Amino acid sequence: MEKNKVKVLINGAEYTLVSAEPAEYVQRVAIRVDRKLSEIKSENPQLTNVMAAMLTAINFSDEYIKLEDSSNNLRKQVAAYAKNESKLSAALDERTLRVKELESQVQELKIELARISGKNTGTGYRK
Repeated sequence: MEKNKVKVLINGAEYTLVSAEPAEYVQRVAIRVDRKLSEIKSENPQLTNVMAAMLTAINFSDEYIKLEDSSNNLRKQVAAYAKNESKLSAALDERTLRVKELESQVQELKIELARISGKNTGTGYRK
């Protein structure tokens, strides 16, 4: 896979990042890191750059873990829904088959009723 060298600016310093991701994506990541770092430094001006960078990393790790947990939870929900859908689909197939059986029985009973009704009404002429 081809690697891209992308120059980014984070906290006023230029970095050259090498990534298989497109340059636009790498820039988006760098901008996000820069904004978070600036936010942390503005809220805590006494922090050194290293401390602010560490808090930025901790914040992103926290966000990542929460998103990962949420993603895993959603995967479990989707799997449960798929299992339930499969059960419901099987139940629907069974009921559809039962409806067809009952419709066939109704048709047979109509034929039998017509046959019996024909005997009772008589089909011959009376003199």
